[in-house]
Amino acid sequence: MLKIVSLFLVCFFATETNAYLVTSYNNQVLSYDKPTRILIAGRGDELGTQFQEVARGKAKKYLEQFPGQQIILLASEEPGIDNISLLRKWDFFLQRNYHSTFDGRVFVDEVEKFKKIASIDIFSHSSAQFGIHLDGKTHRLTTTTENLDRLIGHFMTNAYVILHGCNAGFNLAPFLSTMWGVPVAGALTSTNFQKLHSDGQFYLTEEGFYPSSDWAKSNALSFKNEVNCNAGMCLRLKPDNNGYTGFWGEYNDGGLPFYKFFCTKNSQVDCTKAMAQSLLSFVGNSKIDKNSSLDDYKKVAFDFLCPISAKKDLRKECETNLESALVSGDFTYNPFNRTQVECDFHGCKAKIKCQTIFITGIIKPGTCTLLNQFDGKSTTLVREFKAYLEGYKNLKN
Repeated sequence: MLKIVSLFLVCFFATETNAYLVTSYNNQVLSYDKPTRILIAGRGDELGTQFQEVARGKAKKYLEQFPGQQIILLASEEPGIDNISLLRKWDFFLQRNYHSTFDGRVFVDEVEKFKKIASIDIFSHSSAQFGIHLDGKTHRLTTTTENLDRLIGHFMTNAYVILHGCNAGFNLAPFLSTMWGVPVAGALTSTNFQKLHSDGQFYLTEEGFYPSSDWAKSNALSFKNEVNCNAGMCLRLKPDNNGYTGFWGEYNDGGLPFYKFFCTKNSQVDCTKAMAQSLLSFVGNSKIDKNSSLDDYKKVAFDFLCPISAKKDLRKECETNLESALVSGDFTYNPFNRTQVECDFHGCKAKIKCQTIFITGIIKPGTCTLLNQFDGKSTTLVREFKAYLEGYKNLKN
């Protein structure tokens, strides 16, 4: 199990800051009328610019897959560095520099300006209790953020949202799917940074979770052209393969090793097609486009859905079991090191329970636990794999 301190990295609160940046990727002109991919990078705190770095990798993937679409990054400005110059070095052109707090209200105000949203990716600290931490623990995007409904009607066909922070799949992801009427994915455990290794796989960087210190120096796997492993080009954010243990408590009763999609108002066809579209931009150990073969598409799906271990070939085991499950009809395979949470496209049969401080009702850190409300063997992973395969059939439409 990861050390508690390592899980703090993506899940712990950040302190105050008073600025956020609006930038455009690989284009000096910003338009509110073009089809747009929106990236959000919350305050990194002790992580520094790593949220912005993984957003950079995602931006490059979007540029390759959808060259006619606009890519926008909204980022909480990191203190102590020349953030504007750094982003410019990464091909992000500054459009606005606001010396004010980046919170849920600002998120709505900024995102609402775009009339044709193709996707939203949010890289941030987060929690099941308090949603996305955009700029410190008191400046968040939550289920109680006002005016979220103003984004209704701004999403394009096949649009989707992915919340890349810890535990955002329990409450916020299904809530936003219902609010906006689009597929929304979130994690059902902690998420952490994985780095590309010379063996062609992505591993956690904590000691014991990678095979050797021979990290990749360049990346010819994730992108169309080989790139140096500088900021963001060999880094990604992915759910852990263990139950969350951290600031809020211990969720020992279950989780999932992948970002779970929720499609509370979408048809099965529309949901799975959006899921398949989302895989095109996944930073993984292989690359695909809408014309790729089913075998190549499956490689990316396996990388997205399956956990990995430096001590045994867990990835191969997962691939084999997912394939065989579709033949045998036994969907109960579980590579997660705890019980797998039972989820469908509407929600999960689990909830987070916390103790509160007397009189105030404030949640007491360290007291939260996961209550798994499903008695049988979960089939979530195999059903999600099957859904991605269904989406592949309509990927070219």
